[in-house]
Amino acid sequence: MEDILVIGAGPAGLLAAWIARQRGVKVRVLATGIGTTHIAPGWLRILDAEDDLRTALDGWIAAHPEHPYALSGLEALTGGISALREVYAEAGIGCVGGLSGNTRLPTALGAVLPAALVPESFAAGDVAAPGAMLIAGPAGWRDFYPTLCADNLARQGIAAQGAFFDLPQMHAASQFDLTSLGLARLFEQADVRASVAAQLKPRLDGATRVGFPAVLGLEHHAEAWRDLQDRLGVPVFEIPTLPPSVPGIRLYDALKAALTRAGVPILLDMAVGRGLVEGNRATGVVVPGVVREMTYRAETIILATGGLYGGGIASDHRGEMREVVFGLPLHVPGGLGDWFDPTFLSAQRHAVHEAGVRANVRLQPIDVEGRVVLENVRVAGRALCCYDPLAEGSTEGVWLATAYRAAASGLG
Repeated sequence: MEDILVIGAGPAGLLAAWIARQRGVKVRVLATGIGTTHIAPGWLRILDAEDDLRTALDGWIAAHPEHPYALSGLEALTGGISALREVYAEAGIGCVGGLSGNTRLPTALGAVLPAALVPESFAAGDVAAPGAMLIAGPAGWRDFYPTLCADNLARQGIAAQGAFFDLPQMHAASQFDLTSLGLARLFEQADVRASVAAQLKPRLDGATRVGFPAVLGLEHHAEAWRDLQDRLGVPVFEIPTLPPSVPGIRLYDALKAALTRAGVPILLDMAVGRGLVEGNRATGVVVPGVVREMTYRAETIILATGGLYGGGIASDHRGEMREVVFGLPLHVPGGLGDWFDPTFLSAQRHAVHEAGVRANVRLQPIDVEGRVVLENVRVAGRALCCYDPLAEGSTEGVWLATAYRAAASGLG
């Protein structure tokens, strides 16, 4: 029997498992599949704010006492950031930023978004930094249009121009549209990087940095990124593009490798059928099998199954929701009529995004009266209620803080 059983292999679950294992306990991870890493942009947002993030978070927590940041505390957020830096460092990926303030980075459409924690390969894209940008992409690849990105940046007063480069290897690699993952593997080849740099260097035309779609290598990403910079003679930065997200896969691979080195088993394709409960304690979970059910038990269970989109919360046509493992009580604001907006990607908060499990400061699930439902369960990540990550820009910050808090709290 494990000391801690983590349910969910998204970033919150994997980071919580690693943090717990670093403290010397026995950990196992069960999950239906991978989490949101493969669709994430690659940078980490904590809160959309113009000020120093510590100051902004202090004010945010005071105004939102049920928010996961208020439950976890800034110390947990700082701990989560430190833990992630260690995981990245083991994978050879540098990471810059933190709680001092947001960096503003370009998207594939030429919009600008804030990010607090940024892999090194994104950092030179800070639109506040001096110097014109050359936005470059492979001709014929339909997932990234450098001229569209550059033109939209220029409309915002950001010096940028677009350029295509020829990449015949792309067409040789697939008779269909090559995915970002396929391109990332091509960029691990020195001859590909040499060809791209030779085409772009004469076309810099005063640009002091070059932006590429985020496909600059996978397993040997740091080597590919640095080599391309050396060949071009200017800083190179990545821009997120359509899924699958190569930077997100790098994060997943880094977490998985760190857990494997630490001796933590990760069991995927293990859809938990139900939780086992005695009194106010969870004793384990049951996973259906082809021949027989399998039961996994632990002293503490960290529930990091995701929210409505991730499968940790299920809904039906009547507007009813349920937590899928233990049937924990949910906070579900509004009703069906409140969950939709005429604009699909509205800037307004959607009530449905705030649905989730209520928790206390130890991240134990509680009922509407504040009573602990299961004393040895901790909830992390998107399964928690009372926040709208899309409107707040808090997606990654919440999983960093709650992963750390759930692991630390689950140890005693």
